[in-house]
Amino acid sequence: MTIEELIDLQEAGSRARVLGLKAHENPYLAAHRVPISDTSALGDWLARHDAWKFGWEAEDACREGRIVVH
Repeated sequence: MTIEELIDLQEAGSRARVLGLKAHENPYLAAHRVPISDTSALGDWLARHDAWKFGWEAEDACREGRIVVH
């Protein structure tokens, strides 16, 4: 995964939170996206899952007032 893809996935997670989706609605949790037989793809899948989740959680923290601004 490139840095551009990572940023795109984080932005997608953030947009999902803005639109009201829940964390469990991460598209990388869909059964057809989880690698079952190809263990070499598991690391890439996990990185994509985590990037989306990071974006979602960052936006959620902003909206819930859990980020302190100095």
